[in-house]
Amino acid sequence: MVLFKHQLQVYLNFVRAQSNHAPQKFIIFGRGRSGSTTLVSLLNCLPEIDCDGEILAQPVLWPQLYLKARAAQAHNSVYGCKLLSYQLRDTHQIRQGSDFLYELSQAGVSILYLRRENLLEHAISNIRARSFGFHQSKFHQSNFRTGVQQEKIYVEPKAVVDWMEKSQRLWEYELSLLRDIPYMALTYEKNLASETQHQPTIDAICRFLGIQSTPAVSKYQKVSPQTLQASVENYGELVYYLKSTPYERYLDVCPALSTAAC
Repeated sequence: MVLFKHQLQVYLNFVRAQSNHAPQKFIIFGRGRSGSTTLVSLLNCLPEIDCDGEILAQPVLWPQLYLKARAAQAHNSVYGCKLLSYQLRDTHQIRQGSDFLYELSQAGVSILYLRRENLLEHAISNIRARSFGFHQSKFHQSNFRTGVQQEKIYVEPKAVVDWMEKSQRLWEYELSLLRDIPYMALTYEKNLASETQHQPTIDAICRFLGIQSTPAVSKYQKVSPQTLQASVENYGELVYYLKSTPYERYLDVCPALSTAAC
């Protein structure tokens, strides 16, 4: 009840303010554990942008209107937020092939589509996050979390494959929502895995949005092991299991496993 009261207040504020404030809008669309938290942190360094996190993590009345209402509360001229695909599919029951994103695009909302190409890295990242209960560390935090996150974990090989299969299904769902609409494609590997990629990525996003770029530095840092072998206790067992699956190919392209993305 409290949640819905808050939402109604957001809508009321929108009705009162919509004639006075209509910022440019964008969304970061994709799966969790793909670098979106880092991207939000970088975008919030820009003076023109207010970028929220996962505004649809909980059920809301009229999701599209809720996004517009949240945008109307922004203090800057450009508003963005994260829309994770599983939240649209599972929390808000937006069916595969829906016009949800098409309608947002038609209303002038720009779409940044962020994904993680390597499904094995993505699976291990999700499993580690659930094992330790957190994702990345801010620069000002102590070394305690870094030490914990550097520990190896035991993974059930079948559970890893299950994660990869779920990720594959979400990818297909995402593409069905993105059909026939313009978007900027980003990947964790090419745009966010290394700090050296951050500023060029922000510059490219600013060109896409038609705004001025400025220097941006994320407040988060990677704290997880950098290789699959250093991350997984039963590495040999996992490799053996994957060699009998269609996902064996991901072993060849992940010498460096960056599991800190979120």
